[in-house]
Amino acid sequence: MPLLPLLATFLGSIVSGLVFRALASLGFAYVAYVGIGQLIDSVDGYIKGLFGAIPPPVAAILGMAKVDVAINIIIAAVIARLMLAGMDRITGTITGLALLNKAGG
Repeated sequence: MPLLPLLATFLGSIVSGLVFRALASLGFAYVAYVGIGQLIDSVDGYIKGLFGAIPPPVAAILGMAKVDVAINIIIAAVIARLMLAGMDRITGTITGLALLNKAGG
């Protein structure tokens, strides 16, 4: 039996498994990224909608107190926490939403 077809079959089976795993992990990461992005956008829109319903004098006081800046900082902290939870400790690469696998967050 020739060696070249046997080697090609062996390498094809290895490469196809690796490609499938890489595409599957990229797909999960993309779905998680898009889902978290939409969740953050909907929370942001909900908060802005609530601020649109308050009377103008109260809105002026909250504006002077920089409540809008505080809310933006909190939303940015949540995004940073999710990103850092998905990072691998050794390599610093993002492996996915590891926060979902941790007990207690």
